[in-house]
Amino acid sequence: MKRIIALLLALTILSFSIISCGPGEPKETEGSTAANVPSGEATGEPQNTAGDPGSSTEDEEYFGYLFAYFVGNAPEQERIYFALSRDGYHFSPLNNNNPVVISQSGTKCVRDPYIFKGHDGAYYMVATDMRSELGWSSNRDLISWRSEDLVTWEDETIIKIDGEYGTTMNTTRAWAPQAIWDEDRGEYMIYFALCSEFTNGRTIMYYAYSPDMKTLSTTPRQLFAPTNGHDAIDADIIYEDGLYYMFVKDETSGGILLMTSDNLTGGYSWEDAKLVSPPGLAVEGSSTYKLIDGSGWLLISDAYGSGFFTMAHTPDLVNFTQLDQSQFKFNSFTPRHGSVIPITMEQFETLRQARWN
Repeated sequence: MKRIIALLLALTILSFSIISCGPGEPKETEGSTAANVPSGEATGEPQNTAGDPGSSTEDEEYFGYLFAYFVGNAPEQERIYFALSRDGYHFSPLNNNNPVVISQSGTKCVRDPYIFKGHDGAYYMVATDMRSELGWSSNRDLISWRSEDLVTWEDETIIKIDGEYGTTMNTTRAWAPQAIWDEDRGEYMIYFALCSEFTNGRTIMYYAYSPDMKTLSTTPRQLFAPTNGHDAIDADIIYEDGLYYMFVKDETSGGILLMTSDNLTGGYSWEDAKLVSPPGLAVEGSSTYKLIDGSGWLLISDAYGSGFFTMAHTPDLVNFTQLDQSQFKFNSFTPRHGSVIPITMEQFETLRQARWN
């Protein structure tokens, strides 16, 4: 019976994949190598999740990808949107291109959503609580949600930053939060770009620990700041084989730089940083996700001044190949800063059929 159900789900989802492709776009069918990229078939191999490097996912057989993002600077665009992909290269929006989560707290506008599977098996999403029409220095706090099924998002919580700690007095920016499980400490490390009285006007990376993704248990401390005085924002940390790979935006050059460390909370060397985004192009909000067919990782970034996304492939988180625009597609939508996670066939179908108000 399970095999019959799985077959029916696969046939339904295959129809979704074909319909979602635009005119002339390579179809996402089994074995497809359109534009010389992997087909993205699930292998059932263990995968590290970005949010929880210490967890085992051997019981997960991933089937596709979920992309969480926002779409623009108007208040009605600063909401959470979802899109699905079978191969990690071609995404189609859910909910008829309408938001799936609308904040009811803080500024009631959100940007830069980061979604991940928590250590407890639930899913968490954290974002910037900001209404950009009030100005780029109007952001004071973070916001988070929890979900069991990726469809219903509950426990909407404002995580207070401004004025709560000595390092966050007169905060004007608490941007693009992300989180990763620290196995040694037994808590989540939430990291974000901070500009406060304590940072002397610089916007640089800070972190604090949280037991529940709703409250902080430590005072925010500096995670990383360029030694040449530049600002650094939008960090994305991936754990793999004993190393932490941190991708961060250099606010001066507009490029995404890569640094590594064997210590989660420090040791990232600006002098050894490597450019991994297209030279000369201003990008931000990078998200790096592991391909479920075992062929490596993809790094996407928001070319915010140019109105498109970039994508690069890496087999080893060190060597990156920039992909041509013809090799990937965001079908009928233009995303802004977001994040991607792998999902199972059941989750893919549940999300595909979900209807949000």
